[in-house]
Amino acid sequence: MDGSFPVSQDTLTDLLAAEGEPPQHVDPGALTLVQEQKAGGSPPDAIVDYADDHDIDLIVAGTHGRRGLQRLLIGSVAEEVLRAAPCPVLTVRSQQDVAPAWSVRNILVPIDFSDASLDALRHAKELALTYGAQITLLHAVEEVVYPSAYGVEPASLPGPQVIDRVEQNLAELAETEIGYEHVVVQASVGYAPSTILDHTDENDIDLIVTATHGRTGIGRMLLGSMAERVVRRAPAPAFVVKSFGKSLLPESGGSGS
Repeated sequence: MDGSFPVSQDTLTDLLAAEGEPPQHVDPGALTLVQEQKAGGSPPDAIVDYADDHDIDLIVAGTHGRRGLQRLLIGSVAEEVLRAAPCPVLTVRSQQDVAPAWSVRNILVPIDFSDASLDALRHAKELALTYGAQITLLHAVEEVVYPSAYGVEPASLPGPQVIDRVEQNLAELAETEIGYEHVVVQASVGYAPSTILDHTDENDIDLIVTATHGRTGIGRMLLGSMAERVVRRAPAPAFVVKSFGKSLLPESGGSGS
């Protein structure tokens, strides 16, 4: 390699300055910008290896939001990084009209009451405190449908009592884990990825903070990944916290790396 880079240092500085006026505590000029090029190998492997070798705390990746046959044939660097990264990953969709990176007012946290989603909630709390943002805790109550071959009558749809009970549990979780007033809780009946995406569209969500259980191989192929489905189609940036690897929480608030 000749040491040249596709983006000049001046261009990177100009791009940061073009984001508008940041909050007083953010100084883009104080950032240290480093560029490296890797030859050979696949981009996802190179990114994950670099993160491992350099003890990276957060990976920020763009995603084109490919779906269907195009995604199957071309693949998604962001999704492959998401599966294997040793640290949280922030994905950002390419779009024409995008707010400044620090314009975070509404944060959505999907909650399935697993340990992984609670860890995502703790990360969301720190982000909300940094930006002065509101947090919405959202749980999707999925319908249970059995194939006719089971010989079992379809389960009744979750009623208002179920929704009320879930929202009560979300409220208790918010009080325990967040303990500040700017929190909204909501439970909805529906398929989890669709419920999350619909809520994001309808409520001007600026950031989704979600967890991934890090399934790989046949388990991920059979079970799918809610986080990957959300990342693929989300109109807002998605901050994905891994169920393994590094945490960005203060040592007193999380398990650390």
